[in-house]
Amino acid sequence: MAKTQKLLLLCFLPTLIFVLNKVDLVNSSGLTITLIHPNSPESPFFRKNISSEERIKTLVSQSNLRSNYLTKTSYSSIMQAKAQLYHYTVKVGIGTFKSKPPYKEYYLEMDTCSNLVWMQCEGCTKCFDQTPKPYPKSNSSSFRPLLVKNKPTPYKREYRDGSNTHGILARETFYFTLKTGGMAKFENVEFGCGLSNDMLMYKGYKNNKIAGLIGLGWDDNSSFLKQLGPQTEGIFSYCLPVVVSGKTPSTYLRFGDYASHLKTHKSTPLYNTNKDSSYYVDLQGISVNKTRLNINPKVFAFKNNTRFGCMIDTVTPYSRIVSPAFDVLKLALEKYFSKFKGLKKIKGESGLELCYERSKPEKYKNLPDVTFHLWGMEADFVMKAEAVFEVVGRSIPMRVREYFCLAMIRDSKVSVIGSYQQTNHRMIHDTKNKRLVFYPVDCSKNP
Repeated sequence: MAKTQKLLLLCFLPTLIFVLNKVDLVNSSGLTITLIHPNSPESPFFRKNISSEERIKTLVSQSNLRSNYLTKTSYSSIMQAKAQLYHYTVKVGIGTFKSKPPYKEYYLEMDTCSNLVWMQCEGCTKCFDQTPKPYPKSNSSSFRPLLVKNKPTPYKREYRDGSNTHGILARETFYFTLKTGGMAKFENVEFGCGLSNDMLMYKGYKNNKIAGLIGLGWDDNSSFLKQLGPQTEGIFSYCLPVVVSGKTPSTYLRFGDYASHLKTHKSTPLYNTNKDSSYYVDLQGISVNKTRLNINPKVFAFKNNTRFGCMIDTVTPYSRIVSPAFDVLKLALEKYFSKFKGLKKIKGESGLELCYERSKPEKYKNLPDVTFHLWGMEADFVMKAEAVFEVVGRSIPMRVREYFCLAMIRDSKVSVIGSYQQTNHRMIHDTKNKRLVFYPVDCSKNP
């Protein structure tokens, strides 16, 4: 029977791009891969000299688009064009060729809500523009199509924006460059060789360098996480740094090697809801500083197609909070800020709803922490002000002023803990035991 699958949700991690040519084997039980931050000059999506205001608008647009993916809501092409600018990526060496090096290198977009690793191949009848050209499978001596009754096994992926990729499943050799200069070689990795690829997200980019996706979902044996096998024990983690003054610290995606951490840090159950490969958590409430807000936990629950629960997602930059809870959070923050002199509430032009202007620059001083209370014993996800607010300097004649905004967005259907709020936390996805383990850490010093 032909192996045809349909994807329900698409998670572009980060909204993340990985570079798989910078990989470290942690030891016999783990693998470490460099993540390319969208702000890094290495990123295919890097935008030089982007202002703080432009960056915030980009993150708001991407957060809005991501919500529409998750809730199956239609959106305009203009909205999409503005949003596809802030993704993390990976670079992978693939194939066996009579050349030096003996593989071809491509950027893949990491996707935590998808299972399949796939990339555009030569011979595609419908192709999106990319640099370099689609993968020359016929020239690789290690390329092996998966056969059923001597016929190639087809695959099909359909995404919520109308994008789709069709092709054949195959096995191939993947290479990862070690920091020591050696090579990590993985043979017989299953991937989709895309022969008909109508991917709207890559249209409109000049010199697009993305060739496909690498799936980290936990629901299918074709997931890259599953294919790494017993070495990783179904565990992957990351630690996203706060970007300060335009400097982008290194960060990594780690597979396995976290057994000791799983027992000593906070954890909350991971759920596989709605028959997709996304990672869901049970959000119970919110606090400002240490004051628990009066929010009914039921507003965060999954309910048919009217409420979509709460996800942990790196593709969504700014967290999404369902409207009943967002209203309470906004009111509590307004009450908190009413105690301070020199603050003027302003209308945010970036798309963020709650903003204040200060009479003098103070950065994150006097800005409160916010806590997401997750299900479990003391499973409190505490976010410092740097992960809760955006602070932007504003030059006006004869003086410098400053404004700050709550870096979260109201949503009618879904709550999402986004990548901005996850900064300076080690986030460990233990898919074997269905747990999210987390703890605070300076990710710029301990990536």
